[in-house]
Amino acid sequence: MITESAPEGDQVAGSTSPGIVDHVLPSDYSFSYRGFVMKNLDVFALAANDHLVQPEEFTDVQANTSALAILTDFRSHKPPMVDSHLEATEALELMLAEDVRTKIVVDDTKEFIGIIGVDDLADHNMLLKQMALHIKRDELLVRDLMHTRAGIRAIEYDQFKHATVGDVVSTLKKTHQEYLLVVDKGAHHIRGIVSSRDIARRLHAPVEIEKELTFVDIFTAIKVH
Repeated sequence: MITESAPEGDQVAGSTSPGIVDHVLPSDYSFSYRGFVMKNLDVFALAANDHLVQPEEFTDVQANTSALAILTDFRSHKPPMVDSHLEATEALELMLAEDVRTKIVVDDTKEFIGIIGVDDLADHNMLLKQMALHIKRDELLVRDLMHTRAGIRAIEYDQFKHATVGDVVSTLKKTHQEYLLVVDKGAHHIRGIVSSRDIARRLHAPVEIEKELTFVDIFTAIKVH
């Protein structure tokens, strides 16, 4: 039940008696809903020099900043998803148009199966994969170039929320990971993601991750050459 009220003695335009709200609301108007008292906030028109900001404009993120500052939290932000069967060239065009550097790769049931970044879709990566799979460029799919679920590591959310940005960078370097997922283990929820490239943009400093070569990488390189 919602209960509305106006300041005592105030006559609101369009009403027939004091304290009865009709159309025009006074600045200190309030109402209650399920026991919570709510009130109007002050609103104003935008100034000509009010501009849209981007995270990299700020220098508030340092090595000792809480890791939560660099988390893309799926509890409050919809995961940027891409279908695994989408053509790689189309996925790149889509990400560039949306100015998105990283997307979560999902299957037909919208379940997480990997991660793809703009760098993974670079021309030389596509060419190497084409040669390895003996397919044409327009046959190359997101799933062919993504970081697979099995190869991606995760951090428990309860530990992550007490960590610093420096802790995360150190972990990325030690584990040779460009991305880390943040997981609520109790609920089995993939809660969010952090990436070395996004951290570098926020720190305004490079975060170099040395890639750990696998047998597949070595085999592919030999096969291509």
